[in-house]
Amino acid sequence: MTGSRMLLRVIGKALWVRPGKLLLSVAALTVGATLASAFLSLYFDLPDKMSAEFRTLGPNLVVAPRGEAQTFPASIQKRLATTTEDAFQLPWLYAVGRADGRDVILAGTELPKLAQMHPSWSGLPAQVSGQILIAGVKAMEQFGWKPGETVRIQYSENEVSLPLAGIVSTGGSEDSQLLLPLATLQAMTGQAERLSLMQLAVPGAAAEVETAWHAMSASVASVPEVEIRALRPVLESEARVVMKVRGLMLGLAGIVLALVILSVLTNVSGRLLDRQKEIGVMKALGGSDAGIARFFLAETAVHALLAAALGLAAGFALAQAAAERIFHSSIALRWDVAGAVAGITLGVALIATLLPARWIRRMDPAVILRGE
Repeated sequence: MTGSRMLLRVIGKALWVRPGKLLLSVAALTVGATLASAFLSLYFDLPDKMSAEFRTLGPNLVVAPRGEAQTFPASIQKRLATTTEDAFQLPWLYAVGRADGRDVILAGTELPKLAQMHPSWSGLPAQVSGQILIAGVKAMEQFGWKPGETVRIQYSENEVSLPLAGIVSTGGSEDSQLLLPLATLQAMTGQAERLSLMQLAVPGAAAEVETAWHAMSASVASVPEVEIRALRPVLESEARVVMKVRGLMLGLAGIVLALVILSVLTNVSGRLLDRQKEIGVMKALGGSDAGIARFFLAETAVHALLAAALGLAAGFALAQAAAERIFHSSIALRWDVAGAVAGITLGVALIATLLPARWIRRMDPAVILRGE
């Protein structure tokens, strides 16, 4: 009988003759594989999920007038669109007008894009089209308007009447403003092709947003009227949260794997003590210490591969449930995670087996077979 066939026969016998030891070893490794699979699935997907969550906070970059300037050319929009095509843009023009005989800040923008740029804003009408007006909640309270009313707005000698389509609550300065179509306000103020501000939402992680910011800044460096600023609280918060969560996940995974190593080490040590007579017989028949140790390493490797398969499936299901609950979106099965889980589980199993396997050298077959 060849060495390979002998190895398979001994491993197979060990698996069937001692099912209790098998279950304990596989159970401990499956716990480690499950958590490794869940943590790694979330770990690699975390930046995209967190970026999507932070996008609900609104823009991460703004284009603003430089120095004492109040506006800048609207042509900047096209220049930036060619620099970063996937950046979402929302232009604004501000002016101080009058409504019902009182001064009020008028904010002209592309109203249909508001919900996409600011998903956290409440009160935006479901359908935004045509010539309409949206009032901030504080402005509505000040004027006493109700949705559906027609509001007359004045700027200098120009006047326009718009239906009040909604009351928006933002928690910011927009609560005291009147929001109307950008083209309408540009026509009223005589500032066609001029903007006061442009908000940008660049997708991706904080590092990708930083790269896009520098590329955009370089593209408008020749325009002295404008500068691009990063909303540091948004970028830094995103990077800090991602790093902290990732660090916590790695720390927890390390603790769990250390406990799994101790559990498997105890299990392998017990198997060695239970099988001293078998080891003594193999040594008496000429088996080498290294060859006998390989039997135990191969046996544990089989346990590890079985546990890796079970843990990969269970861990992915756990990660999927967590993603659905926390981020309200699913994650995709990654084959690199499968390879990593198999490697980690196998590595943990072999590390836990190496120390007890060294005891084989100290076992004297004569002493063992005499029952001493």
